[in-house]
Amino acid sequence: MDAPLCQRYLCGMPVRKAFLVLPLLLVLLPTRGGALVLRPLATYTFGLSLSPGPNSQLFSLFLVKEFEGQVIQSEGITREQFVLQAQGAIPSKANLDGVNLFHRHQVGLCLHPDDNTGTRLLRDCEVFDQLWKLRFWEYPFVLKEGQHPGKGWAEKRESPSSRQLLLLTDYGILTLNGMAKGDDVFRLLHDVGDSAWVDNYRKGY
Repeated sequence: MDAPLCQRYLCGMPVRKAFLVLPLLLVLLPTRGGALVLRPLATYTFGLSLSPGPNSQLFSLFLVKEFEGQVIQSEGITREQFVLQAQGAIPSKANLDGVNLFHRHQVGLCLHPDDNTGTRLLRDCEVFDQLWKLRFWEYPFVLKEGQHPGKGWAEKRESPSSRQLLLLTDYGILTLNGMAKGDDVFRLLHDVGDSAWVDNYRKGY
């Protein structure tokens, strides 16, 4: 560290205070003029893929770490963790403000029908029971007795058609196993609950 920066920010401090200041200095870059500017930090957001996940789930959910627009890490999370974190019910690196992202994006299938403010929280969200239909035209697993998941929306038996894949690119899903991230996740969850969007996805206009 050069002498002027040392004198202004660190030197002469007690060790304990110096350790408190060091993390801040690590995200500051000195310019030639001596001013300090913030260095970009990695951020977290939510991710969703139509690839089957653990516990026979026909989709996968993630906490995604990004740096300068590039994914540098993704961590799988459960459906329950996603629902609680997205509502701000529990702390989340992808929802630091603790807002109800389902309410912000008007994901109707994840909102209490008698709540217009997004303050009544849910433990689960039925929109996730519809996601398999984007990829398959028949439920791909053996059904349990009394289970009636309905028909899928895909135009091909085991995958969406090229037309449908093109629609999914609008949400950042560029390949069959691609991932929607950030606001695109909630836009897709919103649209899956929109009958007009589903009709267009299934048959086209």
